[in-house]
Amino acid sequence: METRIEDINSLLKSKQYNAIAIYGMGGIGKTTLAQGIYNIQKHDFQRHSFISGTLEGTSKIVKILQSKKVLIVLDDIDDQDQLNNLLGTKVFHAESKIIITTRDRLIDRWFASASKSSGCKVHELNSLNDEESLWLFSLHAFPTKALMGGFEVLAKQLAQNCGGNPLALRVLGSSLCFSDEDLRKKEDIIESWTNKLNSLNSSKGNLDSQIQEVLRKSFDSLPLDRHRDLFLHIACFFVGELEEHVISILQDDLDIKFDIPILVNKCLLTVSQSGHFVMHQLLQEMGRTIVCGEDKDSAKRSRVWNDTEAYHVLEKGNGSDKIEGLSLDMEKVKQKDKEFSCLSFRA
Repeated sequence: METRIEDINSLLKSKQYNAIAIYGMGGIGKTTLAQGIYNIQKHDFQRHSFISGTLEGTSKIVKILQSKKVLIVLDDIDDQDQLNNLLGTKVFHAESKIIITTRDRLIDRWFASASKSSGCKVHELNSLNDEESLWLFSLHAFPTKALMGGFEVLAKQLAQNCGGNPLALRVLGSSLCFSDEDLRKKEDIIESWTNKLNSLNSSKGNLDSQIQEVLRKSFDSLPLDRHRDLFLHIACFFVGELEEHVISILQDDLDIKFDIPILVNKCLLTVSQSGHFVMHQLLQEMGRTIVCGEDKDSAKRSRVWNDTEAYHVLEKGNGSDKIEGLSLDMEKVKQKDKEFSCLSFRA
């Protein structure tokens, strides 16, 4: 991480660019890198802000960008309108800097059309090399937080299946983690690891699908059905919500206070310092893909989170007894005077 931070810091010192876009696939560590740089650099600016997910108060941000030396991080930008709404068309303060994380390689073109600043430099964040991958995998897989004797070959092969993707390495390592007491059954652990490796090697497709396979198998390996149910509930409805708020909603149906740490320990969920649920976009996509695979008809799935689909399910009352949860933002639907049918939830 130190080397990667140095690379971005050197770009920030250049007067040639107002913005640095950190580009790379999901799970590659873009947000972690941006957060590290932000924590180091923010004290050198008059104002600073790390904006993740939603862009609010954009008119105020535009004014500050013009008048003060500011550092802003825009995390996970995937839409040109997000940049347009935030940056406007005014000239930035010459010493202001913006760091953007994105999966879109062409974001510099978006930036050019959104702003009259001095431009955007795209920096591709590369995957971890074999040595770094093995270190990160070992950190999460072994009770000693380091590679242990007798596991060298297996650990290296398992780590290589993650293609240098930090998220996949953390999740896979955590799913295979064992305690010192378990070492009494070392042969059983090696057999379990070998089976996991064979399963991953049998996966077909490109690197993205292999990483998704890693994440899916970690989901499948959760100890109980209720753990998997909780993960899917959060992925579909509660990313970004306060932990205490979610507990109040789900506590009657799930043993949620005891199950949240299970997901956290498996690197499938993070609880922020402010108490909000944080889930990597790849993991959220994986969870929602699982639900979408239940049936082609959204009315026959266990969870409905898409506003348009939820609206039609409620309008027609054609849900089934499989529906466990549904969310609808009325601000995003056009016809707000419709009457909805509760038959969608009838068992």
